[in-house]
Amino acid sequence: MTARMPSAEEREILRLEEDHPVLRLSRVTFDSDDRPFQVDIMVMPAHRQRLHYEIQIG
Repeated sequence: MTARMPSAEEREILRLEEDHPVLRLSRVTFDSDDRPFQVDIMVMPAHRQRLHYEIQIG
């Protein structure tokens, strides 16, 4: 996860003020043979987020 200032396009789409940062979350999911099968990239307004993860493996 990284935090940064949004691009002009992201500001427009997310309806953000110019001084509001965004969070960029990148996630790769692997199968049981350690091969990637899904990649997610999400950009979200930082001030509107509270992230909570629960991951069950196996």
